[in-house]
Amino acid sequence: MTPILEINDLHVVFDTPEGILRAVDGVSLSMNPGDTLGLVGESGCGKTVTAMSILRLIPDPPGRITSGTIKFNGQDIASLPLKELRKIRGAAVGMVFQDPMTALSPLHRIGDQLVEAIRLHDQRIPKNEALALASEWLVKAGIDDPKRCLGEYPFRLSGGQQQRVMIASVLMTNPSLIIADEPTTALDATTQKQVLELMRNIKGDDTALLLITHNMGVVANTCSRIAVMYAGEIVETGNVEEVFHSPGHPYTRALLDAMPSNSRPGERLAAIPGAVPSLLSYPAGCRFHDRCQFVISECNSTHPELKKFENSKTHSTRCLVWINSTAETRLHSKSKTALSTKLPNPDYAAEPVIRSKELHKKFKTVHAVKSLNISLYPGETLGLVGESGCGKTTFARMIAGLETPTKGEIHIDGNQVYSNRSMSVKRDVQMVFQDPFSSLNPRMSVGDIITEGAVFHGIIKRSERISEAARLLNLVGMPPEAAFRYPHEFSGGQRQRISIARAIALQPRVIICDEPVSALDDSVPAQVLNLLVDLQRELNLAYLFITHDIS
Repeated sequence: MTPILEINDLHVVFDTPEGILRAVDGVSLSMNPGDTLGLVGESGCGKTVTAMSILRLIPDPPGRITSGTIKFNGQDIASLPLKELRKIRGAAVGMVFQDPMTALSPLHRIGDQLVEAIRLHDQRIPKNEALALASEWLVKAGIDDPKRCLGEYPFRLSGGQQQRVMIASVLMTNPSLIIADEPTTALDATTQKQVLELMRNIKGDDTALLLITHNMGVVANTCSRIAVMYAGEIVETGNVEEVFHSPGHPYTRALLDAMPSNSRPGERLAAIPGAVPSLLSYPAGCRFHDRCQFVISECNSTHPELKKFENSKTHSTRCLVWINSTAETRLHSKSKTALSTKLPNPDYAAEPVIRSKELHKKFKTVHAVKSLNISLYPGETLGLVGESGCGKTTFARMIAGLETPTKGEIHIDGNQVYSNRSMSVKRDVQMVFQDPFSSLNPRMSVGDIITEGAVFHGIIKRSERISEAARLLNLVGMPPEAAFRYPHEFSGGQRQRISIARAIALQPRVIICDEPVSALDDSVPAQVLNLLVDLQRELNLAYLFITHDIS
C-alpha cells in the first residue's frame, strides 16, 4: 500500500537573535490511507512545527526546512509550486489549528467564514446552499444553536465553541488527510467525547488522521498508532496497545504516570522534573538523560538510534537502557517520585475571601449567569465545572472585575466591591486566562510581561526584573533564556505557563484559574498543579478553579 503521507528525515530550523533553533531534528513518519496516528509530546518538542511543515505553513523567515522530504500521495510537497500547493490545502489536506481565536477572522461573522471556505474549493455551490451546509456541520460539531452561531463574531463565542467551528470548517470539505493540532484542548469532557467520536465516524476507510495532542487519554481512545516526540525527534513509535501496556522509553512511561486520575483524589501528581532542553543547543547523548530516573553513564555521551524491539514489528524506541530490558522489567520498575496526599486545609471559620450574592450577567438576549451564589474561603480550592458556554468564564471575569454584573453583589474580605476597584484589591485577585496568546502583549518580552505588575506594585525593584523573571520561569518549568523572547515564539502550552508565572508574580490572595492547564501537555499540568498546591499551603491562597476536566 502506497503511504498517503511520508515524512523522511525532516529538519526544520528557526533563525533567532540567540542563534539557530532546531525545532525538528530528523523526524520520519509514515501514514497509510485510513491510519489514525497520535503525535504526542511536551510543549515545544516540535509537534506543531512538524504538522505545519506538511503544508509549508512555517513562516519563512525566520523558519525554513533545511533538509528532508514530505510526500503526500507521492508528491513532494517541499518542492511543489505554491499554486499547486493551494489546491491541496483545505481540500485534500485539512488542518484544525491549536488556537481557534487566532485562526478565525475577528472581522467576519462565522457564517461568512464558513461559506467562503466552502466556495473557495467549489464556486459552483450557491451561497444559500453553502450556508445550509455550514449550519449542518455546526450541528454535527456540537453547536446547539447553529443559526445564532452563524451570525456571531468569533469573540462572542466561548473557547470551546470557537474550536468546534474550526473542526466543522475542516471536516465539511471531506479531506483525505486531516491534521488536528490539539483539536479538543479547549473543550469540556462531554464535548470532547462528541468531537472525537465525530472525527472517528466521519473519517472513512481511506481518510488518514494525524492527531497532535498532549492528552494520552485522547490517544488511547482515538488512535491506532502513536509516535512520542521529545526535543525535536521521535523517541518511540508503535501500536497504541503495546506502547500503553509496555512503554519502551522512560519518557513515555513518565507521561503515562503524570496523567491525573479520578480514582486518586487529592493525590500529588507525578511530575516529570526539569524541562525540555533548549532547542538552541541539544545536550550530548540522550536528550532525556538529565530528567530520566533510569539514566546510566552511557546515556550522557551516546545518542541512541530509533530501533525496533526484537519481538515486535511495529514497536520502536530511542533508548540505550530499555531496548535491552524485558517488558516485565520495564512494566514493574518502581517510580522514584514521592507522592503526598495531604492537601491544604481551608479556614472555614474565617470570613470568605470571595462571596457572590445573586449574581447575574446578561448580554442582550443571552442570560450568561443567573442567580449564582458562591463562597470561597482562605486556603480553599473551589472547582467550577460545566460545559463550554455555560457561563463559567463570564462569572470568573465578574469576580476579577473584568465584567460588570447586571445584577447582584460581589464581596471580597467581607467588603462589597464595585467596577472601580482599588489597586490593592486588583492585586489581591489575579486571573489566569483560558487563551494565553490573546492575554499576552506581543510587543513585550516575556521577562517584561511577567514582572511588569510586580514592579508596578512595588514588590520588586526594576533592577531585579531579570533575576525575578528567571525565578518565575523556573517555577513553571521554562528555561531562563525564555525571558528575552516574545510570546509568538512559543507554543500554546508554553504561553500558558508564562500567564501562570505572571499571576504568581503579584503574590495574590486569590487566583482565578480559567482552564489553566487545558493547553498544557500531560507532564506540565502535574508540575503546575503541584506548584499551585505548594503555594497555597505556604501563602494560604484561595483558588477558583474553572475547568472541564473532572480529574
